[in-house]
Amino acid sequence: MKVEAKEAATLPFVVAWAVLLLLAGISMLTAYIGLGIWGPVVQFGIAAIQVAIVALLFMRLKGPPSLKWIFAGTGIFWLMFLFGLTMTDYATRHGWPAIEPGLIRGSAGSAAKQ
Repeated sequence: MKVEAKEAATLPFVVAWAVLLLLAGISMLTAYIGLGIWGPVVQFGIAAIQVAIVALLFMRLKGPPSLKWIFAGTGIFWLMFLFGLTMTDYATRHGWPAIEPGLIRGSAGSAAKQ
């Protein structure tokens, strides 16, 4: 009994690649234009769309829940866990990075040099 492999159509992958490149270009453009407080919001939105395209199409997570959803969710959980630990460490450090007195304008170190 011969089992034939089902070949995926190439058009969705090419379109997804083009959309990912377009979104990467838009992301770079938003980094250089002044969006103010909305800059990170727009860039995280673009990144979320890119992640969704990669997860659904290239990782083939589209479909019924199965073992691949469990592994993908576990990976995302551990990534968020490690980011949380990193941010906790960063938020609890006091006086880091150390600021040298001569680097701040108007400090005692720069007034003595003049």
